[in-house]
Amino acid sequence: FDQVLPVQAQGVSTKQSDIMNKLIANYAEKAKADAAAKAQGKPFAVEPFTVEGGRQIFLMTRTWEGDAQPACAACHTNDPKNEGKHIETKKPIKPLAPVANPERFTDVSKVEANFAKHCREVYSRDCTASEKGHFLTYLLSVK
Repeated sequence: FDQVLPVQAQGVSTKQSDIMNKLIANYAEKAKADAAAKAQGKPFAVEPFTVEGGRQIFLMTRTWEGDAQPACAACHTNDPKNEGKHIETKKPIKPLAPVANPERFTDVSKVEANFAKHCREVYSRDCTASEKGHFLTYLLSVK
């Protein structure tokens, strides 16, 4: 990541766009630092965040101890513009896509808290900076 260019997504508030772009830039720096540390002084490359990479993360399921674990889409539907429903509690969930929900991605600490909670629920681990960057890049692209 030599430079992450801010994106003003259509239909997304300036506040949402600013916060998401700030987070994406921070994740790009962290992903670069993580790759450099892992490379231990050897040459390394870091792929830029992509819409497709984020979409795959959103839809990805995995198998854990023989059981299929839910993807983000299990609660948020395959279209993040739609209202979802928690897979266990059946509680309604407002749309995840910022274009459909002006309350999403307006507070950095909430975004980080939700990543911490939901990455552990879905993946049984923290998401990497790279995964978070791809994920937000995808959600900014949803129209």
